[in-house]
Amino acid sequence: MSGFVLSRATRIESELRTKPVASAIDILKRDMREALTDEGEANVIRVVRGDLSDEEAYRVGVGADAITLTCGGDLGAVYGLLSISERCLDIAPMDWWMGRCPTKKAAVVVNGGWESAPRAVRWRGWFVNDEILFTGWHIEESEREATWRRVFETLLRCGGNMVIPGTDRQFDGELLCRTALDMGLWLTQHHAELLGARMFARAYPDLQASYRLHPAEFEALWRESARRWAGEKVVWTVGFRGQGDLAFWHSDPAFDTDEKRGTFISRVIRRQMEIVREYAPDAHFCTNLYGEMMALYRQGYLQVPEEVVKVWGDNGFGRMVSRRQGRDNPRTDAMPAPDEPGRNGVYYHVSFYDLQAANHITMLQVPPGLVTRELQTLLARGADEYWIINVGGIRPHAFFIDLVSRIWRDGEASARGAAEAFAARWFGTPEAARLLLDYSGAAVSYGPNADDAAGDQFYHFALRALAHAAISGQDGPAPSLLWVADEPDLAGQARRLMEIVKPGIDRWRRYVHACRTAALDMDGERARRLSDSLICMAELHRRGCESLYDFGMAVLHMRGENWLQAYLWTDAALAANRAALEAMEAACHGRFAHYYDNDCFVGVRLTGQVLARVRGWLRLRGDGEMQYDWEKRYLIPAERRPLSQTHRTAQLSDDALCQRLRGEIELEEICVRE
Repeated sequence: MSGFVLSRATRIESELRTKPVASAIDILKRDMREALTDEGEANVIRVVRGDLSDEEAYRVGVGADAITLTCGGDLGAVYGLLSISERCLDIAPMDWWMGRCPTKKAAVVVNGGWESAPRAVRWRGWFVNDEILFTGWHIEESEREATWRRVFETLLRCGGNMVIPGTDRQFDGELLCRTALDMGLWLTQHHAELLGARMFARAYPDLQASYRLHPAEFEALWRESARRWAGEKVVWTVGFRGQGDLAFWHSDPAFDTDEKRGTFISRVIRRQMEIVREYAPDAHFCTNLYGEMMALYRQGYLQVPEEVVKVWGDNGFGRMVSRRQGRDNPRTDAMPAPDEPGRNGVYYHVSFYDLQAANHITMLQVPPGLVTRELQTLLARGADEYWIINVGGIRPHAFFIDLVSRIWRDGEASARGAAEAFAARWFGTPEAARLLLDYSGAAVSYGPNADDAAGDQFYHFALRALAHAAISGQDGPAPSLLWVADEPDLAGQARRLMEIVKPGIDRWRRYVHACRTAALDMDGERARRLSDSLICMAELHRRGCESLYDFGMAVLHMRGENWLQAYLWTDAALAANRAALEAMEAACHGRFAHYYDNDCFVGVRLTGQVLARVRGWLRLRGDGEMQYDWEKRYLIPAERRPLSQTHRTAQLSDDALCQRLRGEIELEEICVRE
C-alpha cells in the first residue's frame, strides 16, 4: 500500500506547544477514533513552524512515514490539522449540526500534499446571538461546555477566526471567551457591550446609565475590561449606543439633535481608544454603523478614526439597508460606497430577532442569490476587513452559514452551486438543491420589497397581539401591529394579516409535499435529516400561516359576537399550532433532543397557550354559565333535550367539545375584504 496510511496508530507531534494547537490536535485525534477502525503501523503527523508569510497559512507535505504540516502560526496549524480531518476523514464543517456521524473506514491512504489559499476577508467571525435554544437543550454543565466547544470548532472548520460568544452572558461570559481564545479564535464584542465591559446598569444599578452624568463610572468599567483582555487577540468594539440595545438619547433629552449625538459619540470613541491603548498599544478597533448610527454617519456627524474598522449592517433580512424599528423603516442605504475611505466590514444576519417578522428558529426566508449578491458587492467595495455573521442557534441556519463561509473564503459563491453541494452531502442527492432554492419562494410577503418576507416570528407575534387586543375589548387597532397593518380598527388589522398569510397556506403545503416526495427516494438517515431540517421549518411556516389566518377569522366573528364560530375558529388555530409543535418535537432526537425546549423568542408553545386561553374565554362568553348550552343544542338528540335537569353527564372539555362540534357545525368564513 503506497502513500501515508492514516490509522488509529498514527501519532500527532507538534513543536508548537500552545493551547490552540493542542486543542486542534485533540479534535483530530477524536475524529480519527470515530472514523477509523484499523490500528495499522506506527507513523506520525508532525506540526512544524515554517517561514510562511501569513500566521494562518499552512502547507501539508505527505511522505510514506510522515505527514509534515508546516504552518505560519497557531491558526495555520489549527486550519491545517482540520484540513486533514476534512480531506482524509471526510468530516465537513457542518456535519455535526446536520446530525451526520463520521463514516467508518479501516484506514485511509493519503497521497500528495496541499496548502492553504488566502482568505477573502481578514477577520471572519460569528456572533452567536440570542442563543436561547442552547439554554434549554442541555441540563448538565459539562454538556453545555461541550456544545460551546463544538460551536467554536465548527467556526474554525468554516475558516472563521473570530467570535462574539453569546449575548450578555454575565454568568459564564469570561469562561466562553477564554475557551474561544484557547481554541485559537479572536474575540470581538457586541455593539451593546462595548469593549466587552460589564453592563453599567448591573455595576451601578442606582445610577442613570448616562456617560454625560457619570463618565468616571463608565470609564472604570472600560478600563476593567481593557486590563482583563490586554495581550489577547481582540478586535475592540468602540462607540456608544446605549444600554439594552437602545439609543442613549431616548433616556437623555440633552441630546436632542443629530449633531449633538454624533459629536458626543465621536468623542466617546476617541476616549475608549485611549483607555485600551494604555494596556494594549497595538490594539485593533471596530465600530458598528448599526441602526441609528448609520444615519449619523451618513449625515457627517459621526467621525470615525481611519484606523477603526467601520462595520456596516444589514436590516436582518439580507439587504444592506438600515433595519426597521417599530414603524420606522427608512431603509437608509447601508452599503459602503465604491470609494468609501478607511477600513470596512459588515455585521450580517442569517438569524434575526425583531419581535415582528424575523427568522429565529427557521432558515432565512430570502433567496440565497440575494445574499450572495449583497456579500459579493461588499467585497467589491472593499468591506473585507471584518465580517461578523449573526448565526443564532446555528442548527436551523446551517445552509446559509455554509454559503457565507464559501464567500469569506473564496470571495465569491454561486447560490445554486452552494445549494447543490449542500444537498449532495447531507441529503444524498444534488436534486434536493431545488428544495433549498425554492424555500424562499414559499414565503409570504408583507411589503413591497424583495426582502419583505415573513419569518417565523411574524405569525406568532401578530397572533398574540390580536388575541390580547381582542379579549381586552379593544376596538381600535393593536399598536404593535401598525407597522404591517395600518388599519383603523382591530377587525381591519385581522383582515390585513389574513390577506398576507392566506397565499402561504397553499404555498407551504405544496413545499412540504415536495420535500416529502423527495424524501421517498432517500435512505432512512438522509430522509430523517431532511425531515429534521427543511420539512420541520416548512411546517412551522405552513402551520403559522394557518393558525394566524384561522385566528383572524375568529377575531372577525368576535366583532359580530358570534361566539360559537369564534370558538371553533380559535380551536382550528390551536390545532394548526399543535401540528407545528409536533413537527418541532419530531426534529428533536439523538444529540438534538430538547433542542427547542427553550423556544422563547418565537414562542410557538406560548402561542398555543394563548389560543387555549382565548378558546376557554370564548366558551365562557357563549356557552352559558353551566357550560352546557352548546352541547345540549348541537350534540344532544332532540328527544333528550327537554329534561328537567340541566345536564346528566360531566361537561365536556374544550378539546372534546370542539372535536364533536366539528362534526356537526361548519366553519363560516367571513369575507376578508368588505
